[in-house]
Parts: sequence; structure tokens; C-alpha cells
Amino acid sequence: MAPSVALAVVNRLLQEIMDNNKPFGGKVFLLGGDFRQTLPVLPHGDRTKIVEACVKNNRLWTNFQVLQLKNNICSVNTDFSNWLIKVGSGDTPHIDGLPVDVIEIPSQILCTGDIVKDFFGDKIPITDVPNFTKKSILCPKNSDVNSINEEVLNILEGETVTYLSSNSIDDSSEEDIQNYPIEFLNELTPTGMPKHKLNLKEGAIIMLLRNLNTKKGLCNGTRLIVKQLKKNLIIAQVITGSAEGNLVFIPRMHLAPSTTDLQFILRRRQFPVTLAFAMTINKSQGQTLEKVGIYLPEPVFSHGQLYVALSRVRSFTDVMVKVVEGHDQGKLLENCDRIFTRNVVYKEIL
Repeated sequence: MAPSVALAVVNRLLQEIMDNNKPFGGKVFLLGGDFRQTLPVLPHGDRTKIVEACVKNNRLWTNFQVLQLKNNICSVNTDFSNWLIKVGSGDTPHIDGLPVDVIEIPSQILCTGDIVKDFFGDKIPITDVPNFTKKSILCPKNSDVNSINEEVLNILEGETVTYLSSNSIDDSSEEDIQNYPIEFLNELTPTGMPKHKLNLKEGAIIMLLRNLNTKKGLCNGTRLIVKQLKKNLIIAQVITGSAEGNLVFIPRMHLAPSTTDLQFILRRRQFPVTLAFAMTINKSQGQTLEKVGIYLPEPVFSHGQLYVALSRVRSFTDVMVKVVEGHDQGKLLENCDRIFTRNVVYKEIL
């Protein structure tokens, strides 16, 4: 997911430090990754721009020697591994009468009911929450993640505590105050920002949306279990990363979105967390889970998303996929119960 510009910046920095013009200042530079996975995120970027933003299109790429790893040490199921590679490479068998990027979802991993109830059950006692720390439902879009998280919170035992944010605009004038009232600001939730109305319960699984202390492992994407909800403080236990098991205190912070289409800078004072029973596919990249539910109200929309979602686990028995019937996915063939969905692969990047 690292963009080409990141490689250029590091190259220039090392050249300045080492006082020479050799690539990366003459230092050995190691990259690790899998181009079957998701590529750099470009807001409103089309296929061409996303591919151009990839490190493979950096002029320095020709200086790298490519070494390939061939054995999947994470998988415990050979059939699953082989199918996964075909999904990531876009080499699944073509189905007659359907577009080339449409694939069949194997029947053994299909979820035919309500994915929240099938995945979490009808009720979640607080004592059972630790059983779900290595499990998650993945969705393509933030809006789907938010609705799933609220559903799961409703079946979690305990009393809901609501935290409201304080919002303002940087350097606001009288005209801005008239044009952008507080009620309007409260409704906004830019990418990477907590919601104005944050509903939590003790025992809920949450995720950090900002780096709090990188040395202590409190980074953007770290997952935690809520232990206590105070008026101005959240006490939580870390369940992922180097700080796993540690008890931490999360305060309210002043936050501003790093990228936004808004014509002003929104300042929000809120806890930098969000519910994490469900998360976006892009956010899940790099995490290994014991069980995954994939909720597809509509097909994935970017390269590698379906591959990333499926590759969080090790076998067919660890994943369930809920495909919502629609124009582009579901039962696309007449008199046939097979379920299909779209798999986006930019083969030029492979």
C-alpha cells in the first residue's frame, strides 16, 4: 500500500544524509510485500492513477532485485492456498455467460442467513468477548462497517455509554458560522475520524484511529477491549501488536482529517477510537485472524480487496461470506443456485 512518492522521499533523505547521489545513499534497502494485495489508496483515483502510484512505477524500481517466496506457511489447507492464489492473480476459471472478473464463491463458505447472528450469536456475554478478539467481519466500505458494528453492539450485554464530540472550524469567520452550523459539523465523519456520537459498552472491541504512543505499540489500527468507561477517559486492554495485554488510558483528543473533500478544516474533540467488531478490508491488511466473516452488500471495488479479505485466515472452515443479491452479484445465472461476485485484479501490476 506504500505509494511511489514514499520511496522517492526516503531515497532523497538517505542521499542527503550520506552526501552522495547513489540510490538510497548507497544503503541496502529491503522491501517486503505482495502485489496481489491492495494498492495505495487514492481518493477518486481511477485504475490508471492507482497503478501509477504503486512503487513498481517508481524509477528506482529497476535497482531492486526481486526475490520470491513460494511456500505459504500460514495456510493449513492446500486446496484453500491454491484457490487463494488464483483469486489474487485473477486466474479463477471463467464462467460462460458472465464477465471475466466474476468468480464463484464456494458453497462451503457461503453464509445464507444473518451474518451478524451466524458469526456472533444472538447475545454476547461480556465474559465471551475475549473469544472474539481474533475474529472480525470485513466489509468494503466504512458505511457497511458502521452498521455492522452497531448491530453487534446491540447484542453485547451491558449498558451503552454515549460520548458526544465538540466540533469547530479552523479560523472560522461569521460567514462560516452561518454556512456551517454545529448541527451540520456533527453529521460529518471524514475518513479516519471518530463519529460525533460514539456509542460504547464495557467489553466492546475498539480500534485506535491515531498513533498515541508508537514506542509502546499504541498505533493507528491497534485493537483493544474496553475495560472501563469514565467521563473523560477510556480504560482499555490491548489485544494486538507489541503491547498486547497492556492496560492503557485513552483521553479525548483534538483531531483533524488528513485528507478530505471539505472546503474547511474540521476540528473534532473526541476519543480517537471506533468500534472494531467489523472493519474495512483495507484496514484488515497485515492482520492474521482465526475466523473472518466477509459481508458484501455490493462487490469489492479495488484491486486485491477480495484476496486480502480471504487471506486473513488459513482454511475454508475459518471464513464465511455473505453476498447480498444484486445486479452485479448473487445468483447471476438462470435456474442456478451458485453465488457469484466480482473480483478486481489489475493484472498489469502483477
